[in-house]
Amino acid sequence: MKRILAILLICASSFCASAQNHGKLPVIIEIAQVESGDGELILDVFSIERDGDIKYYLNVGSLGIGDEVIQINFDPLFKLFIPLGETQDEVMETLGSLQELYNETPGTSIECAGNFAPALPDDKLETVKVTLRKVLLSRKLEFALEREGYTRATYVSKSDFKNLMVNVKLNRNLFSKH
Repeated sequence: MKRILAILLICASSFCASAQNHGKLPVIIEIAQVESGDGELILDVFSIERDGDIKYYLNVGSLGIGDEVIQINFDPLFKLFIPLGETQDEVMETLGSLQELYNETPGTSIECAGNFAPALPDDKLETVKVTLRKVLLSRKLEFALEREGYTRATYVSKSDFKNLMVNVKLNRNLFSKH
């Protein structure tokens, strides 16, 4: 029994090593995360290295479906990823421009590229509309995609985005550590 287990462990470790050597699995490094009180991931900045290229992304989470008033969340697999660039300076500039939107008049919007994909981003970019909304006493950024007459959206509070920015600045040493 021990011999079979040892053979299986050797086979598994050699399989993992060969998969890494062929570059089929991307290298992912988490730079900063913001979680809710119950441990649910709200925001995430990470890097992906594929074929020697490093790209940084902001994960704003799952999108609900509905209209401008009501959004129903039912798809936990697909996430909206915002490309942030390929260098630390590009990441900070893109995040800074999103953070500045919180200081604008409610209803102000910008467009940026985004990728709505399962688990990890791919190369299929589409236009994401980012709009400042004022809900009661808080300000939130709405990240929205228009699909087949419906709006798919998620909302990020100013305090959550501020926490993300603090974490990104604290973890600057994780940039380009592949």
